[in-house]
Amino acid sequence: MKRILLASLLISAVNVAFSQAPTVSTSPKKPKNIILLIGDGTGLAQWSAAQASTKDNLQVFNLVEHIGLSKTSSSSNWVTDSGAGATAISIGEKTYNKAIGVRADSTPAFTLSEMLHVKGKGTGLVATCGLTHATPASFYAHQVSRYMDKEIANDFYGGFIDVAIGGGYPWFDSSKLSQTGYQRFVCSKDSLKKIVSPKFIAFYDTSNNVPKQRDGRGDFLLDASMTAIRNLSQNPNGFFLMIEGSQIDWGGHDNDADYVITETLDFDKTIGAIGAWAKENGETLVIITADHETGGLSMPSYDKAAGRPVSKFSTKDHTGIPVPVFSFGPQSELFKGVYENNTLHSKILQAFGE
Repeated sequence: MKRILLASLLISAVNVAFSQAPTVSTSPKKPKNIILLIGDGTGLAQWSAAQASTKDNLQVFNLVEHIGLSKTSSSSNWVTDSGAGATAISIGEKTYNKAIGVRADSTPAFTLSEMLHVKGKGTGLVATCGLTHATPASFYAHQVSRYMDKEIANDFYGGFIDVAIGGGYPWFDSSKLSQTGYQRFVCSKDSLKKIVSPKFIAFYDTSNNVPKQRDGRGDFLLDASMTAIRNLSQNPNGFFLMIEGSQIDWGGHDNDADYVITETLDFDKTIGAIGAWAKENGETLVIITADHETGGLSMPSYDKAAGRPVSKFSTKDHTGIPVPVFSFGPQSELFKGVYENNTLHSKILQAFGE
C-alpha cells in the first residue's frame, strides 16, 4: 500500500512538472531516451588536459552540438560537494553539502529516476565507484548524509532503478535484492555483455570500490554503459540513464594529473561509444556535465617529452568554477546558456515532454 501511494503521489508530481515546464525549444522532436553523463570533478581544464594528451580529438568535442555552463554552488556553500551537486540535478533544488536526495531543510524530494520510473520509463545507473557513493545515490536515495551507506543501500530496494552497475557489493543485501525482484551479478571478463534482464544490479567484484583505469579496470565503464543501454532499450517507453565517470574526481583530490587524464580519456571513450549508438538510434538526447570541478587544475606549459601538459593544482578539494554542459541529440538546444545546476532537472523533464 505504501509503494502504491508513493507511486500515485509521484505520478501527480510528474504531471504537474511536465505541464508547467516552459516550451522554449525550437526542435519539434522529443527524445525517447536521455543519457546523462556526469564526469565527477571534471571542469574545462580536465577536458583540456585530456585533449592535450592525445593526438586525436576528444569524442565529446566531435559529438557536441550545444554547449552550456552550469553554476555549481550548493545552498550551504559556494563550493559544493558531490552529494549536493548531484542532488541539485536529481531533485531540481539546491541543497546543503553532503545531502542525498533531500532538500535544504532535509525533507525528501522526488528524484528524476523516481519521477520517470512511474511514468513508465526504464531507469539506470552506472558508476566507476560504489553505488552508494554520493552521485549515484542522489538518483535513488533520500538521506541526510552521504556517509550513511547502509541506509542509502536500503533506499535502493524501493525498486525505482531498473539497472545498476558499479561497485558497492558489501552494502547490498542479496535477499532484499531478490525480494525486490532484482537479479544480482558479480562481473567476470565479458560477463557484462551477456546479461539479459529487465531488472538487475551488477558489481565489478565483491569489494566496495572499482579499481583505477590504469590499474587494470579496462573497458568496464564502456561495457557497463552499453550493457545498461542494451537492457534498458527493451522498454518501449524509453529510458533515463545516469552514467558517472567517478574517479576523475579522485585524481583531482590526489593532485595526480596522470590519474585525472587516464580517467577522463576512459570517460571520453565511453562517450564515443554512446554517441555512435545514439546517432544510429536517432531518439536519444545525450548530456555530458559535472557536479563540480576538483583540484583547481591549470596547465601553465606543455611537456613535449612526456607528451602532455604540465599540470598544476591549487587545492586538493573542489572549487566553485562553473562546469561545461555538452549536449547532442533531440532537444539538446535546451542545454545552451549559463544556468544554475538545479536547472538541469527541469530541462531534462522539459526535453522528455509528453
